[in-house]
Amino acid sequence: MQSSGSKRTNRARAFRAGLLLVLGLAGLVAGGCRTFDVRSDWDETIRFDAMKRFYFEDPPVEPGANPFADNSILRKRVRSAIEAVLAERGFAAASDRAEADFVVTYQVMLEEELRVDGVTVGTGIGTWQRPYGFGAVGSTTSRIDAYQEATLIVDVLVPENGDLAWRGWGSRMLSTRDRNRSDQRLQEGVRAIFERFPPGRED
Repeated sequence: MQSSGSKRTNRARAFRAGLLLVLGLAGLVAGGCRTFDVRSDWDETIRFDAMKRFYFEDPPVEPGANPFADNSILRKRVRSAIEAVLAERGFAAASDRAEADFVVTYQVMLEEELRVDGVTVGTGIGTWQRPYGFGAVGSTTSRIDAYQEATLIVDVLVPENGDLAWRGWGSRMLSTRDRNRSDQRLQEGVRAIFERFPPGRED
């Protein structure tokens, strides 16, 4: 026969296991609500403080490219966001590459991801028909979707030779397959990428 001490220990273990499961599922749900993940890198030998005028250059059309990562609609949306954010930051658009201090272009990378929606979590107290007993934690997942996580990469190039001067990139700002596209979110994401351009600038 199991002692009262052993019963309390088992209940405590069940409660801790249930709590860990609740926290894990909560983290999984919260993962879909995270903000932009933005990074940058640059060539430290380049003088960015002299850059005032930019020339936007569309990325080349690659044969066999993923149509969700490169199409005319997406190109217009990304270009509009980049030009708007650069104008906000005081840069002027040049009509010719030769007149520009830097060239800006971009690319989109896609990765397959899984998304869990509609997670519900419940804990039971006083179950097993015992007073104050801790019930097992249950969870139901209404849907698991496969989707494509898009990473937007923005490059700043040297006009004379096309060398990479600065690169910024970020995820969770660009929807490529979802009908619920948000131009505002895309522009906010591009703004987050350019927050540290040029390097050392304090806003």
